[in-house]
Amino acid sequence: MRRSLLLIAASVMALTGSAVLPSAASATVQAGAGSDATVTSVSCAPAGNCAAGGQYFSASFQANAFVLAEKNGRWGRAIEVPGLAARRPKYATIDTVSCAPTGGCAAGGYYQDSSSGYHAFVVNERNGRWSRLTTVFSSRRKLPEAAWVRSLSCSTTWNCTAGGGTPPFVLNETHGRWGRAQVLAKDTDAAVVVSCASAGNCSTAWGRFVASERKGHWAKSAPVPGLAALGRGAVITSVSCTAAANCAFGGSYQLASGVTEVFVASERGGRLTKAIEIPGFTALNAEGAGLLGAVSCMSAGNCVAGGSYAAPAGFQGGVYEPFVATERNGHWGKAFDVPGLPSPSSNVCQPDSYSCVDGQVFSVSCASQGPCAVGGSYDTPAIDGQVAFVASYRNGRWSTISQVPGLAPLDTAKYSAVNSVSCARGRGCAAGGTYSVTQPQVGPAFVVNQKNGIWSSVQIVRF
Repeated sequence: MRRSLLLIAASVMALTGSAVLPSAASATVQAGAGSDATVTSVSCAPAGNCAAGGQYFSASFQANAFVLAEKNGRWGRAIEVPGLAARRPKYATIDTVSCAPTGGCAAGGYYQDSSSGYHAFVVNERNGRWSRLTTVFSSRRKLPEAAWVRSLSCSTTWNCTAGGGTPPFVLNETHGRWGRAQVLAKDTDAAVVVSCASAGNCSTAWGRFVASERKGHWAKSAPVPGLAALGRGAVITSVSCTAAANCAFGGSYQLASGVTEVFVASERGGRLTKAIEIPGFTALNAEGAGLLGAVSCMSAGNCVAGGSYAAPAGFQGGVYEPFVATERNGHWGKAFDVPGLPSPSSNVCQPDSYSCVDGQVFSVSCASQGPCAVGGSYDTPAIDGQVAFVASYRNGRWSTISQVPGLAPLDTAKYSAVNSVSCARGRGCAAGGTYSVTQPQVGPAFVVNQKNGIWSSVQIVRF
C-alpha cells in the first residue's frame, strides 16, 4: 500500500503546481544517463507523429530535462533539451508536450539555476529536430515556489499557447515567436492549464477561474458558476476544448468536513455552465479523498474524465481506486471503476500491506470523434505491487484494464505507472511512463503505441 501512496502523492504535486527537489538520500548508483528516467508527457498529431518529454538522472545524479520525437511509428533517441546544459541547471524537467494537427510540437517545463532561481521555458520541434530552449518566465521568489510551464496547446505549426505559474501566467507563440508572459492573477500559486481549439481561440483555467481568448484577444477572467456553492478550495486542474467557446473543465474541491470531491463544468457557445460533482462520485468516495486526473473531449458535450477515489479498506485513509466517467450529449453519467478491477470492498487491506486493490488514473486523452484512452497504475492481491495500465474507450464502450504489453518482464520490482496518454484522430494513441527494477527507485522510461485499439509492445526510451 505504501508504494501506491507514493505514486498518488507525486501526481498531486504535479497537479497543484508544487515543485519538490529530489532528496540526495533517495539517489542510488545509476549505470548511466537515462537509467533512471520518466516520461511525464506525450502528445500525438492527427494521422501524424508524436513527441514526448520528461526527466532523467545522469550518472552523477543530475536531474535533467529530455525530449524525444516519433517519426513514422518509430521513436528516436531522447536528448537533453538543447541549450539547457549551457545554463548549468541544478534541476530541470519537462512537464508538458503538445503537437499541432499540422505538424510540429512544443514542450515546456522549468529549470533551477545555481542561485536557486526558477525559470519556465519552452522548446519547439519540427521534422524531428528540437530548437534551443526559450525562457518565458522567471520566478522572483526562492523555494518552494517555482516558475514553470504547466500546460501547452498547439493549434497549428509554431502557433501555440502556454500556461503556467508561479504566479499564474499565459503566453502565445505566433509564427514561431514566443511573446511576453501575461500574468493572470497575483498572490496565488495556482498554475494555468490551457486548451486551444484553433489559433487565437483558447481557454485557460487556474484556481476556480477561467479566461477565454477569441481571435487573439483575451477576455477578463471569471469564476466558474456554482463552484463556491459546492465547497471551498476549488482548483481546476484540466481543460479540454473541441471548438471555439466549447470546452470542458474539471478539478477538485473540499467540503467543510475536509472531504475532497471532484467536479466538472462546461463552456458552451461562450457561456459557462454550472459546476457539478460528477454523478455517483460521493457514493464511491467513502473515505473522502477524491482526485481528478484529467478530462478530455471527443466533441462538444462528449467527454471522458478519470482519476481516483478513496474507498474503505479496513484502515484510516482507505484504498485508492481508479475511476472513469463519460459525458454523452451534454449529460454526465455516473462515475465507475475502470473495468476489469475487482471491487475494493471484496478485499480488506491492513496498514503497510501490499495485498490490496489499489490504483489511480493519471491521464486521459480523446481524439476528435474518438477513440479515448486512460492510463495510470493499479494493484491487486495477485499483483502485489503497482503496475502501469491502459484502457480504451471506443464506440461508446470501455475495454478491460490491461497491463502495458511487454512491460511485465522488465518491471521486476512491480513499480510502474503510465503518466501520460495521447490520442489523435486517424493515428491511434500513445502512452509514456516509467518502471523500476529495484523498488522503490524510479527506473527507465518507456513509451508505447496503440492502433485500432491494440497496444503494441513497450519501447524503452534510449539516450
